[in-house]
Amino acid sequence: MKKILIVSFSLIGVLNLAAQVKWADTTVKFSDVDWNNYSTSYLGSDAKRDPVLVTAIPYNGIWNMHDQSALDMDFSGSAFRFRSNLGDGYRKLFTYSEGDVYFLVPGIFRPNAHQYEFRVLINDSIQLKPWSEIDQFVDDDFGLNDFPKGFAFLGGFHADWDQYLVVELRKKNETRLTAASVVYWKPAAPQIINIFTSAELNELLLKAKKPFDIPALAATPEKWQGRYTPDQIDSSNFLPKNLSLAPDENNLTFVLSADVYKKEALTYTLIRDGRVYRKPGFNDNANNLISLRSLPPGQYSLQMNYAAQPQKVSSYSFEIRPAWYQMLIVKIIGVILIAGFTFSFFLWWKLKRQKKKTAAEQAKKEQLQLGLKSIHSQFNPHFMFNALSSIQGLINNNKIEAANRYLSDFGVLIRSALTDSNRELVPLERELHTLETYMKLEQLRFNFAYSIFLDDRINAAAIELPSLLLQPLIENSVKHGISGMDKGKIELRFTKQEQSLLVSIHDNGSGFDVAQSSTGFGLKLTKDRIGLLNEMMPDQKISLNIDSELQQGTTIQLLFKNWLT
Repeated sequence: MKKILIVSFSLIGVLNLAAQVKWADTTVKFSDVDWNNYSTSYLGSDAKRDPVLVTAIPYNGIWNMHDQSALDMDFSGSAFRFRSNLGDGYRKLFTYSEGDVYFLVPGIFRPNAHQYEFRVLINDSIQLKPWSEIDQFVDDDFGLNDFPKGFAFLGGFHADWDQYLVVELRKKNETRLTAASVVYWKPAAPQIINIFTSAELNELLLKAKKPFDIPALAATPEKWQGRYTPDQIDSSNFLPKNLSLAPDENNLTFVLSADVYKKEALTYTLIRDGRVYRKPGFNDNANNLISLRSLPPGQYSLQMNYAAQPQKVSSYSFEIRPAWYQMLIVKIIGVILIAGFTFSFFLWWKLKRQKKKTAAEQAKKEQLQLGLKSIHSQFNPHFMFNALSSIQGLINNNKIEAANRYLSDFGVLIRSALTDSNRELVPLERELHTLETYMKLEQLRFNFAYSIFLDDRINAAAIELPSLLLQPLIENSVKHGISGMDKGKIELRFTKQEQSLLVSIHDNGSGFDVAQSSTGFGLKLTKDRIGLLNEMMPDQKISLNIDSELQQGTTIQLLFKNWLT
């Protein structure tokens, strides 16, 4: 060993007397131990004094934990409190590794080893190794400070966590101890003593020139006082209990209270919003600094442990707040606006393409143009704005589930309009679904109920009707019928009359004058479309009848003659 450290430790609390301890086999070779990973501790360096007991504690990449708690072997009730014969030869040490601790005895050599004996106790109560002779010695070329070479080697031992071993050395036939040592297997987890943001980089670089100067790196009581009240700051380390950082404070450096010189000595996991953001692994730095860079907004938990004690984990929670444009509500509104723009552009493109395709045949052209105008009338920007505004209102009132449901219905309605715009006929089953979706959306704005009756003799999947022919009539009932009522009602009925289909739409609104042209552009388009359909299909004519009386409501009837088989 080239360097010998004089170490002083003290131990806390009353320890459990029960433990299971294993010790190295007496035949273990001294040369099998990696002595570069061990720190030795002893009293003095006088080679002429009585034999001394030297304890070798494993490093495992850490010089010192700098933990504040200590185990005082002189506490009231401790057996060591009454052992006056121990004197200055008694050592009290910590180990933070579950590996073996080794004991060496400079001053005892092969010629005088028969004069001494040693024993091993656990918690000063259980005798694990009785008084035994010394029969192992270090290699001849092994040196320790200025002690003569070739001294005694007692072997290696270890205990469970929160337990301590006692090794005692004495001359045979004497009760006074020549030397003794206590080693306490102390659980320890990483402790954060300071946090630096990117704005404090210069301060960190100045202090990190001496990374093992723990007092200089520790947070001061004044550091966070400007941002947090006293009850929000931990009095033990002067750090915020619930650290909340701005979006641009997403580069952080955590300082630990340990002298770490190997990155493999420290492992950590980073959890973001309940999910693993950084998988468990060794630290990126071979010191006591954990650096986290370019963290996205979220709730974080930094979970740390020393590699020598994977069972002992500490954690620190903090938050990176999102920028305004990263907030969920802004994203939802943005998606809705983009969807509306995309739909408008797609609809414009669809209309332009459709007009080009119908240029060859004038009659067909008029029919398709009329159908497209009808779709435009049904899903005009005013309706889209009202629907989106209603959904936005639900979002603003934090009714996310309802908003998602109505937004989904709005998407279904738009998709149906786009899909059916190229089809003259669609199944009645599909038309019913579109009408019901439309009325659900209108219920966001108006207080009314609706009912749909379908004759049992009608096969809705087999019958086809002109697509979106009924929707303007439903819209007319909503707009001119029940829009101003507290308890409006719309009834939609499909009945079979021999080979014909009768569709009846009734509302309990205030009624209107059917002779006036102001009843709606959609109603006029529907009449024009029926006229063209009757010209194209003279054997399957459609008749439209509107019966409306003031304060009595309105009934619209469509008779599809010879449409049923």
